Amino acid sequence: MDKIAKRLKSYIDAHPFDPGDSDCKTVLDQLYQAYAESHESDTPEIRNCFKELEEFLCTLPSEDNNAVFNLCCRLCSAYERKAFIDGLQYGAHLAQELMI
Repeated sequence: MDKIAKRLKSYIDAHPFDPGDSDCKTVLDQLYQAYAESHESDTPEIRNCFKELEEFLCTLPSEDNNAVFNLCCRLCSAYERKAFIDGLQYGAHLAQELMI
């Protein structure tokens, strides 16, 4: 197994990450961006939550409504990104532990 790890490290050293035209600085960022772009539609559960949120927000003035809605969306996106990256990192650590 050690040979494979050395060969992988050697390959990575010889082929550094090139994000191309994207703003991604790491491979994890690139993977998350690809994931996010491929999962643009909301599940029924998410749609229902947004409907429920809108029921609360409709009592607010338009500007406040938009501010709260945008904040909720940014918060959801931040958690989604964190969960995605944490999941990949935990998976990598699990794979390392299983190889030992």
